[in-house]
Amino acid sequence: MKNWLYNIGFGGLFVAIVITLSYFGLDYYTRHGDSIIVPSVLKMKPFEAEEKLSALGLRMKINDTVYIDNMKPGVIVEQTPTAEEDVKTNRIIYVIVNATSRPRVGMPKLTDCSLNLAKALIKNAGLVLGNVSREYAEYGNNLVTSQRVGGRSIEAGEKVLKGTVVDITVTDSEMSPNSDSTANTTEPTDTEE
Repeated sequence: MKNWLYNIGFGGLFVAIVITLSYFGLDYYTRHGDSIIVPSVLKMKPFEAEEKLSALGLRMKINDTVYIDNMKPGVIVEQTPTAEEDVKTNRIIYVIVNATSRPRVGMPKLTDCSLNLAKALIKNAGLVLGNVSREYAEYGNNLVTSQRVGGRSIEAGEKVLKGTVVDITVTDSEMSPNSDSTANTTEPTDTEE
């Protein structure tokens, strides 16, 4: 019976020592209380941001590139973790950089679509609706019959720069068949928000 009590006592003592060492050792291992406040690197060039972060003991990694029209090209537009957060030494700061040039997007197929669908497709592709010309058609109303960029007819799938202005021609069954079928009517667009 005495050996059994010694074993339980030593086992309990061993568990208490392990828990105590873990508690104090974990603080040391995780550098508890040792933190750095992340600076803002938004609107900086990546090489400038990397210098600023490395001086503080932080690392930087470019996570993605996006295109935002109203931002300077080649600058950081987003960072994670954000500025003013507490992080440990040697932490990686992930950044998203604005592209240096407008990306190319595929021209959507607008012909044989309704005017409202064409507006939505243009907006979703990152393009801008230009002039909407109307032409007489016996059947159908507001059906897109042609799409143009810079006065030139353009096929679906062709690559154009994001933000390119697209002109379209739609049918109008309420027009007189003898009227000018290429009369331009600039409509207010829903693409600008």
